[in-house]
Amino acid sequence: MKEPIKQYKPAEKLELPKIKKEFPKVFRKVTCPSCSQDVGADHINLEKSLAKCGSCAVIFSIEEEVASLKLQEKVKQEIFRPEGVDLFYYKGDMEIALPQPIHWIDMSGALFLPIIALFSFLPYSSGSIPVFIPLLLMASALFFIYRAIKYRKAKTYIDVTERSLTIKHRPSNFKKDIAFSAEDIDQIYLKHSHIHSGYFVLNMIVNGPKGQQHQELVHVSSISKAKYLEQEIEKYLGIEDRKVPEATA
Repeated sequence: MKEPIKQYKPAEKLELPKIKKEFPKVFRKVTCPSCSQDVGADHINLEKSLAKCGSCAVIFSIEEEVASLKLQEKVKQEIFRPEGVDLFYYKGDMEIALPQPIHWIDMSGALFLPIIALFSFLPYSSGSIPVFIPLLLMASALFFIYRAIKYRKAKTYIDVTERSLTIKHRPSNFKKDIAFSAEDIDQIYLKHSHIHSGYFVLNMIVNGPKGQQHQELVHVSSISKAKYLEQEIEKYLGIEDRKVPEATA
């Protein structure tokens, strides 16, 4: 005798309650270690990291609370990798690749040489200059336009190891590769670029035999990219971030 076929109830879709995502709030209450009373803001000196209890008049340090808040704020503000920046790890070494901004020489040549070349045909038509001058200018203009277009594939590479930090440009585009000893790097900071409008410059403080030197590393097209580079390089080299007077971004 055949067994009866079991009937299965079709699956029903269940409406799950909406989950409200709450982000951790960065705050800290200060409690008196003597009488356990909460201390008001008017009895707290953040600059000296000291507090005075309004109930029992005990003065105590709040350095741990302030340091904890700074640490939480730093973690909260961690920047994720923005589009246009590639990061790789190979055998413990870190490589960052990002688009290379067009050099000012190529930009000037691509913008102004075509105009100069066109205007040079006017004196040629009146017989003031030979024909090879406007032709030479036009050829130079086409050369710089070609180079400007090629910048779409140009990359800047930041190679960071436990021993060194190296900046390489491929193709070089009039820019030399530079390398620094990792143990001499004191701090990474940002400035607004005076050459490329809307760009930011990643700078580095290097300890040298004659004192600290400020070295320009790369130009970056957005503040998020620049801050991401600063964050990752300092994290890799174990550099504690601090404010630099020369920083403008």
